[in-house]
Amino acid sequence: MKPFAKRTNWEIGANALTLAVEAYRKSGKPFFDLIQSNPTHCQFDYLKPELLKNLEDERNLAYHPNPRGMLHARETIALYYENMGLSISPEQIFVTAGTSEAYSFVFRLLANPDDTVLAPQPSYPLLDYLAGLNDVKVIRYPLSLRAPQGRSNPGFEIASSSFRTPRNDREFKNPKAVMLIHPNNPTGNYVTKSELEFIRKFCRKTNAAVISDEVFLDFCFKETPEQAPSFAGEKEILTFTLSGISKILGLPQMKISWIVVNGPGDLVQEAMSRLEIIADTYLSVSTPSQNALEAWFEWHPAIQSEILERIFENRQFLAKHFPILEAEGGWYAMLQIPGAQSDEEITLKLLQEEDVFVHPGYFYETEGNYLILSLITAPEIFQEGVSRLKKLSF
Repeated sequence: MKPFAKRTNWEIGANALTLAVEAYRKSGKPFFDLIQSNPTHCQFDYLKPELLKNLEDERNLAYHPNPRGMLHARETIALYYENMGLSISPEQIFVTAGTSEAYSFVFRLLANPDDTVLAPQPSYPLLDYLAGLNDVKVIRYPLSLRAPQGRSNPGFEIASSSFRTPRNDREFKNPKAVMLIHPNNPTGNYVTKSELEFIRKFCRKTNAAVISDEVFLDFCFKETPEQAPSFAGEKEILTFTLSGISKILGLPQMKISWIVVNGPGDLVQEAMSRLEIIADTYLSVSTPSQNALEAWFEWHPAIQSEILERIFENRQFLAKHFPILEAEGGWYAMLQIPGAQSDEEITLKLLQEEDVFVHPGYFYETEGNYLILSLITAPEIFQEGVSRLKKLSF
């Protein structure tokens, strides 16, 4: 018998696409990576040595741990929400070393082994790994393609029938939390105000909390009057809002994220007391990053503007050549593939024949064949890759 936990019984063998990409990287042969989502690899101008200046702070020579995070760091995060029109107390904020850790803390707070959480489909595969490592089961609720408005292509929305129609499986009826990605990755749809209402109704009925992942919240493509605001201001349902500077400031290497706890007062107080013990067990957030956070947020308007400009430029170029699915925000674009070829077959063919790497939709558990592209890719790489993508017949 092997001495490994069941929670790590993953399918470890690499698939054909992974093997092909690894072979490219080992050979040194250049290829056009259209799924690059690490902003530090995307040739942005904001990545300047000045960002490091605030790490040279004499306060970093002392260690004064706080399970919720340093007060001045939490005050900076509270100001971020104040600029959205939300009044969030620093006491409601827990600073973490990344949103993955934030997810783990909330899963540990809410769920016993084999309890369930609901998560959207499509969405990014990291959710299943994070839940599994915390002994939590993920049950998917579907996003559906809404009817196109005017001449635009369809986009995704939360299928209200998933929450309104009684389902037979006991686990769906008794989840510990409903997970929302606001806006979703990779479909780019925000939770709308009308969707929020039926989610609230479902959570009241099932006593479930909401976990809202808002790392892409700031990157909105257009005015969306039906868009719900940040869930950090939610008062009716126990809610855990996750965000961080990996996307908001394009600084994933600095490892600062957070949880905002909100909802009915008695539940919030107990949740925060329990979370404080969980966070105190780890104390994982670095002192230098917390001390630099206020100065980094001064860069927020410029960084957000530069990233959005890149997203708009690449999305506009892509739309000239392909009918892309409608979306409201985020860093990604989806192309629906017609014909008999699978999305994996197309991605392999594209890599082998045109030296272009995109993600197949099944990585994100899409129903049907899709290609996923990152809109923050450097424009010259993106445009050449898309031009090569045009050469393939689907």
